[in-house]
Amino acid sequence: MIILLINHNKLISEYNNLTNTFRFRFFTLFSMPTAWLAGLRVVRLDDNICITSIPGGWRSQNPFKTMYWAVQGMGAELSTGAAPFTTSKSMSNKVRMFVVGTEAKFIKRAKGKILFTCNDNSIARNAIEESMATGKSVECELKSVGTDKTGHVVSEWIFKWNFLVSDGK
Repeated sequence: MIILLINHNKLISEYNNLTNTFRFRFFTLFSMPTAWLAGLRVVRLDDNICITSIPGGWRSQNPFKTMYWAVQGMGAELSTGAAPFTTSKSMSNKVRMFVVGTEAKFIKRAKGKILFTCNDNSIARNAIEESMATGKSVECELKSVGTDKTGHVVSEWIFKWNFLVSDGK
């Protein structure tokens, strides 16, 4: 039997912190200044889904007037990493998490505001719980899909995350 050390009330608070525009902008200013400059936002975050957004325009475009691939990657990565990040902040144990691989597929020119959606939050949580139970690192792949204002897919991303839960000592 797995005893979860995830404080659900703290988790909900952490979700709210990341979706609060002011708090997230303040957080990114000091923790992820490139994300702050690009205008990265968390639109929605809960146990099931994370949606992030990047505005179009001068902050995120390349010389071809489309969104630079690396800026798309930043939005996509956050959509896969926000849920495990908030989970780690709601635990008494220490969680080490980092990206160990990525794949991207570009389908259409990215223009204007792009939304990145990850529906794999439960996969990340299961990986964290498995690491908690075994004491070993666990890898999982989380998918993010970028869509434009018309709903057309512009890019698809897979991030391979590695999680290790320790007692923090």
